[in-house]
Amino acid sequence: MNNRPLTGLLINLSQETGVPLSTLKLNARILRELNLISYGSVGERRHAEVEPVGALVLRLIEANERANIRLYD
Repeated sequence: MNNRPLTGLLINLSQETGVPLSTLKLNARILRELNLISYGSVGERRHAEVEPVGALVLRLIEANERANIRLYD
Protein backbone atom coordinates (compact mmCIF):
# COMPACT_ATOMS: atom_id res chain seq x y z
CA MET A 1 0.00 0.00 0.00
CA ASN A 2 1.15 3.53 -0.75
CA ASN A 3 1.84 5.83 2.17
CA ARG A 4 2.97 8.90 0.25
CA PRO A 5 1.33 11.96 -1.26
CA LEU A 6 1.11 12.02 -5.04
CA THR A 7 3.81 14.67 -5.56
CA GLY A 8 6.44 12.50 -3.88
CA LEU A 9 5.46 9.53 -6.02
CA LEU A 10 5.56 11.62 -9.19
CA ILE A 11 8.96 13.10 -8.34
CA ASN A 12 10.41 9.61 -7.91
CA LEU A 13 8.76 8.39 -11.10
CA SER A 14 10.12 11.39 -13.00
CA GLN A 15 13.63 10.74 -11.73
CA GLU A 16 13.43 7.02 -12.56
CA THR A 17 11.93 7.40 -16.03
CA GLY A 18 13.06 10.81 -17.24
CA VAL A 19 9.44 11.83 -17.91
CA PRO A 20 9.01 15.51 -16.98
CA LEU A 21 7.22 16.11 -13.69
CA SER A 22 4.79 18.47 -15.43
CA THR A 23 3.73 15.67 -17.80
CA LEU A 24 3.18 13.27 -14.93
CA LYS A 25 1.14 15.86 -13.02
CA LEU A 26 -1.03 16.54 -16.08
CA ASN A 27 -1.69 12.83 -16.57
CA ALA A 28 -2.45 12.38 -12.87
CA ARG A 29 -5.02 15.17 -13.09
CA ILE A 30 -6.63 13.50 -16.12
CA LEU A 31 -6.73 10.14 -14.30
CA ARG A 32 -8.37 11.87 -11.31
CA GLU A 33 -10.97 13.53 -13.54
CA LEU A 34 -11.78 10.06 -14.92
CA ASN A 35 -12.16 8.79 -11.32
CA LEU A 36 -9.37 6.26 -11.83
CA ILE A 37 -7.21 7.66 -9.01
CA SER A 38 -7.72 10.02 -6.09
CA TYR A 39 -5.36 12.28 -4.19
CA GLY A 40 -5.48 15.38 -2.05
CA SER A 41 -4.73 18.98 -2.86
CA VAL A 42 -2.52 21.67 -1.37
CA GLY A 43 -5.02 22.29 1.42
CA GLU A 44 -6.00 18.64 1.85
CA ARG A 45 -3.06 16.26 2.17
CA ARG A 46 -4.08 12.70 1.36
CA HIS A 47 -2.25 9.68 0.06
CA ALA A 48 -2.66 8.79 -3.60
CA GLU A 49 -5.04 5.88 -4.18
CA VAL A 50 -6.30 3.83 -7.09
CA GLU A 51 -10.09 3.99 -7.16
CA PRO A 52 -12.18 0.83 -7.76
CA VAL A 53 -12.72 1.71 -11.43
CA GLY A 54 -8.97 2.32 -11.78
CA ALA A 55 -8.27 -1.09 -10.25
CA LEU A 56 -10.63 -2.65 -12.79
CA VAL A 57 -8.81 -0.91 -15.64
CA LEU A 58 -5.47 -2.15 -14.28
CA ARG A 59 -6.79 -5.73 -14.12
CA LEU A 60 -8.05 -5.47 -17.71
CA ILE A 61 -4.68 -4.17 -18.90
CA GLU A 62 -2.83 -6.93 -17.06
CA ALA A 63 -5.18 -9.60 -18.47
CA ASN A 64 -4.72 -8.13 -21.93
CA GLU A 65 -0.94 -8.34 -21.59
CA ARG A 66 -1.08 -11.96 -20.40
CA ALA A 67 -3.42 -12.93 -23.25
CA ASN A 68 -1.25 -11.01 -25.75
CA ILE A 69 -4.32 -9.26 -27.20
CA ARG A 70 -3.90 -5.94 -28.98
CA LEU A 71 -6.63 -3.37 -28.46
CA TYR A 72 -5.20 -0.98 -31.05
CA ASP A 73 -3.27 -1.00 -34.32
